[in-house]
Amino acid sequence: MKPRALNEGVLVMYGVMAGGARFLLPPMFDVPVVRMLRAAMFERMARAQGVTLTASARRILVDLEESGTIRGNVTQGLRWVVDRLVPYSRLVDASGNLVRTWGAGALMLRYLTTHRPEQDPVMGEIEAERVRAAMRAALDVLELDQAKAIADESLIPVRTVNDVPGLTRVERWTEALAATAAELPAAWIDAAETTFLATLRKYQQPVAGDAGVKARAS
Repeated sequence: MKPRALNEGVLVMYGVMAGGARFLLPPMFDVPVVRMLRAAMFERMARAQGVTLTASARRILVDLEESGTIRGNVTQGLRWVVDRLVPYSRLVDASGNLVRTWGAGALMLRYLTTHRPEQDPVMGEIEAERVRAAMRAALDVLELDQAKAIADESLIPVRTVNDVPGLTRVERWTEALAATAAELPAAWIDAAETTFLATLRKYQQPVAGDAGVKARAS
C-alpha cells in the first residue's frame, strides 16, 4: 500500500475526543472509550503508512497509563477520589488526557514516517512494546531535561524581544508572548521526540549476554 499523508489536525481531533470522554464520563468508566479512540487513531495512522497493526499491538499501544499494573490501578482509584473531593479536577484530568493522546499520536506519526527501522508491513507485539515504552517516557512532562528543552525552544521569541525594530515595548512583548504560546506544542513534541528516540535506542540495543551467545554460536 502506498503511504498517504496524514493531517496532524486529525490527531488533535482524536485528542479532543479522548479528553471529552474523560470529562463527560466518570473515572474508570471512561477508560474503554479512551482506549477505543486511541486504537482508532493508531490504526488510521498505520494504514496511512501501509502498516498493519496486529490485535495485540493495538492493545499494547493504547495502554499509556499502565492500567494492568498495581500502579495503574492505584492511579485510577486516586482519580475517583480526587473527582469526588476536588472541584474542577475532572477538567484538569481531561486536559491532561487530551494532551497525552495527541502527543502519543504525534510521536507515533513521526515514528512511522521517519524513525521506524523495519520495513515490515506488520507491526507486532514486540515492536509495539518498545514504542509504548518510548511514548510513556517521552510523555512524562515532569522530566527535567525535557522541560529545559521546551523552555529553551519556546522562549526564543522572549529572549529576542528587543531585536524587533519599529514596535513599541508593549507591541514587542505582546507579539513575543503570543509567539511563545504558539511554539509550546511544537516545542513539547520536539523535546518529547528526543526522549522517545533515546528510549527506543535503549530497548533496541542488544543485551550483553545475548551478544555473547551469538558470538559463541557463530
